Amino acid sequence: MEGVGLVNMIIFSLCVGVFIIGVYETMTVGLTYSYWIFMVSVGLLLWFNYRRKKSE
Repeated sequence: MEGVGLVNMIIFSLCVGVFIIGVYETMTVGLTYSYWIFMVSVGLLLWFNYRRKKSE
């Protein structure tokens, strides 16, 4: 079970990191070009929530 928590923590950390990259890209090139980065972040967040609910 400890491996599940570690994987969830890695997924959540990736989600936060990609979101921060998306904010930076939005400030430099605009939302139109960084939209896909936010979608990757949302996808990781949904995956994290799915795994967390599944493990409960």
